[in-house]
Amino acid sequence: MCSTDMHFVLVHGWGFNASFWDPLIARLCDATVTRVDLGFVAGGPCGMPDWPQDAIAVGHSLGVLWLLKEGGGRFKSLVSLQGFDRYCPHVPKTRVMALQRGLDRDPAGTMKAFWGSCGVPDFADPAALDVPRLREGLDWLLHWDAEGLKKSLQCPILSLATQNDLIVPPAMSEAVWGKENVIWLPGGGHALPRSHPDRCAKHVVDFANTVSS
Repeated sequence: MCSTDMHFVLVHGWGFNASFWDPLIARLCDATVTRVDLGFVAGGPCGMPDWPQDAIAVGHSLGVLWLLKEGGGRFKSLVSLQGFDRYCPHVPKTRVMALQRGLDRDPAGTMKAFWGSCGVPDFADPAALDVPRLREGLDWLLHWDAEGLKKSLQCPILSLATQNDLIVPPAMSEAVWGKENVIWLPGGGHALPRSHPDRCAKHVVDFANTVSS
């Protein structure tokens, strides 16, 4: 059960906005929530640039990498929902570069295909896309490496993943977090907070209760 003194900071992944978290937030009861919006898609809830030092950081996909690189250690524990500390070389750079070319040729079609591969078809209207910011996010995927920062963390970590993830393959989750540390949820594609919000919320809240006790 959530308590009012729980504070979560939520950071979405590439190609989404802060509305990605709506189904999960609806299940976090009385907890305080700060959303960070990375600017890829307009039209979502406004993101906040700051949050309390003792917040529990929850990142989805690229959001975990962003928290490690840009969060400044401002969290007392970390939850990874299909996240990672670096994307390449676990996934070939050519896959990311193909997305870059797709954005240049057909942004709407590229994002529709990406959202479909995540299991979240038609996430937003194509007019809402910020293509330069999406390109910048792909550059993060190509070049950001927070493996050292992750290893230096002195806080509890929870990692959730799924075996049918087309964006973050199971072997990648195991390599990043350790095979014995990953909790596997059934199905869900690359959008567990939306496909399985009840299960995600239970794991997140149980973890938060353990951290706070």
